[in-house]
Amino acid sequence: MRRNLRFWTRYTWEGMQVVVLVLAILLVLSAVGASRLELTALAATVPAYLLLAAGLTIIMLNYGTQVVYIPLLISMGETRRNIFAGYHFHRVLIIAAAVGVSALIWTLVPGEFSRLGLSNIPSILAILVAASSLGSIMGTIYFKWRWAATVLLVVVFGMFGGVGGFSVAGGGEDVAQLVEKAARFLAEFPWWLALAAAAALAADAAFQWLLLRKQEVRL
Repeated sequence: MRRNLRFWTRYTWEGMQVVVLVLAILLVLSAVGASRLELTALAATVPAYLLLAAGLTIIMLNYGTQVVYIPLLISMGETRRNIFAGYHFHRVLIIAAAVGVSALIWTLVPGEFSRLGLSNIPSILAILVAASSLGSIMGTIYFKWRWAATVLLVVVFGMFGGVGGFSVAGGGEDVAQLVEKAARFLAEFPWWLALAAAAALAADAAFQWLLLRKQEVRL
């Protein structure tokens, strides 16, 4: 089990490096035409971009993990129980790291936007859990219906591409306003969001365990 946890911890660390890379790309895109954005406002917006980058990376990583890494671990003789436990340990770790860093930045940068961000931590956790489950479910679907998983992947990444295009077209000011509106909408933790995240996580865990029990690796 210790070897298993070390593997997933290292995997999470490598995933966080991808998060930082995606964050840098989003910040560069948002900086185009955003010269009027105040430094404090920009600093308070960085965690929102970090969480967006984390959501995108989590979907991508979980999809790839289901398709590539889990079959690889099975072929190397790792038990299905350890794979299941280690995979969910990785999910908790990467979400906790992204939310923890964002909360720290919002705590250090005073202002209304930071206050809204901190008040939205429960909603943010629910959204990231749902995003994590979405990526994992797409990876599970891949083994049965590859065309459906591909369509879902294109739709999800298309949505993120739209956000990037909006960042360039509208500049940092418009993005900050959009994020602020979303933060105000989620300020009071919506229970429907918690239920949706819980349902997505339960479905994901059930599908994954059923697949793990029957999954065979073709060498």
